[in-house]
Amino acid sequence: MMIAAVFASQGTGILVGALFTVMALAIFQSAIRADQNNLDYVWRLMLAFGCVPALFTVYFRLTMPESPRYTLEVNGNIEQATKDMINILGEQEKERIETQQKITKVQSSFTEYFGQWKNLKILLGTSLSWFFLDIAFYGLSLNQSYILQAIGYSSKGLSPYDALWSEAVGNLIISLMGTVPGYWFTVFLIERMGRIKIQLMGFAFLTVIFIVLSAGFYKIRNTAIALFIALFTLAQFFFNFGPNTTTFVLPSEVFPTRFRSTAHGISAASGKLGAIIATFGFNQLVEIGGKDGEHAFLPQTLGIFSGIMFLGLLSTFWVPETKGKSLEEISGE
Repeated sequence: MMIAAVFASQGTGILVGALFTVMALAIFQSAIRADQNNLDYVWRLMLAFGCVPALFTVYFRLTMPESPRYTLEVNGNIEQATKDMINILGEQEKERIETQQKITKVQSSFTEYFGQWKNLKILLGTSLSWFFLDIAFYGLSLNQSYILQAIGYSSKGLSPYDALWSEAVGNLIISLMGTVPGYWFTVFLIERMGRIKIQLMGFAFLTVIFIVLSAGFYKIRNTAIALFIALFTLAQFFFNFGPNTTTFVLPSEVFPTRFRSTAHGISAASGKLGAIIATFGFNQLVEIGGKDGEHAFLPQTLGIFSGIMFLGLLSTFWVPETKGKSLEEISGE
């Protein structure tokens, strides 16, 4: 629950980013209407504003202690581990740490541990599910304005400023109605429902939503743009009340301490590979079969995303449920 809450800060950042865009456009409205080149100030301010939380992050990370489990089990420094654990959880943890330090066993290497299929399939499950998720998640999240343009929400008969304003408000609505609530549904339900159930549910709903959006794209666009926005918002909700959060949480739990950060890093890197594919491929893919700006292949692209979400669902079955278990129980430490 705590890890999910930390991850939910991403949703807060997305919301603040959307809100800051609306504020910046409102402040420079008169200047932009007088001279469109004044939009230059808006995007520069938006980009610079992103440095503010990063500066705070650097400070807090530099002053944050390493995980006591890592300090104890990898570095073998019981004194520092005890000190860090007591600072976090109190004096009662000291005896448990000292008892744990007395337990000796042969520790396998990374290649030996993941050379066993029962362990390798878990790493493949966390990596592939994160990979498949990020293709669709970043393909859509980084191109929400693109989607809004494609369905005619923002561009019909509007001036450049009004089109951008409409897109910014659309992004803000999606963040408020779908993105942020999805994160916090996971925070409050992850210990009740379990990680795997939430991840499977999210992938399943996303598969169905993308099938509907793909199959009925033009009919929905031409007759009920509000329905399209609602379905798109629902997709953002189930990204976050689903695999976008759980693919981050599960790799932090299912691996032994000595491999946890490396395996989590491999899983995360797999996700970012999917994000790279989506970032550089989405705009080219949706223009297949038409002129630039027509988005002729967008319905088929959403259908491809549906298949990718189904693959994410299948890969989840390789990952064990961790609900109600301690890290030591999960890893057998």
